[in-house]
Amino acid sequence: MLKLSTAILISYFIGAIPFSYIIGLKYKQNLFIKGNKKSGSANVLKTVGIKPAVLAFTGDFAKGSGTIVVARALGFDSSIVLVLAMSTIVGHWKSIFIRLKGGDGFATLGGITLAIFNVAGFAAVFIGLSISYLSKFFKYSSTLCIPGGYIILLISTRNVNLQITGVGVMYFLVFMKSHTGFLKQKYLK
Repeated sequence: MLKLSTAILISYFIGAIPFSYIIGLKYKQNLFIKGNKKSGSANVLKTVGIKPAVLAFTGDFAKGSGTIVVARALGFDSSIVLVLAMSTIVGHWKSIFIRLKGGDGFATLGGITLAIFNVAGFAAVFIGLSISYLSKFFKYSSTLCIPGGYIILLISTRNVNLQITGVGVMYFLVFMKSHTGFLKQKYLK
């Protein structure tokens, strides 16, 4: 039990590393008052530029994939790996390092997807990024990548099991987190 509790806390702290916020500050931009007002690579792209956004995306992506790789190396089974993955996303959403603020977790979820599903995960991440890029004329284009990526993941795996279901729940939660922010910004001004 101590090993699991420690792993959950470490996963949270890894997820809480605010790469996007740090990169924004390096360029003298407070992401919480600029762009979509979230600490994520999409906001870094909107407020700072493409090269810093790629760095932010890479850091957030690595948080997700790194957590899964380490969890598997430590011998955790699939259900615990999913709990640790969700803990990493929660850390990204509510970072203790930036007053319990954060981003939506798209890049972190992408890293988790790739690490769990390998080739199918790569296809899902690639399609998700492609959808996000092709729909960039929408204000919240990154939310469109979630359903597209998950559909590709379902088609690619052709096997509904604990992992695909657990990751599906994460996709749903990240999608809802993004839409909740959208609805608050649009209707609760």
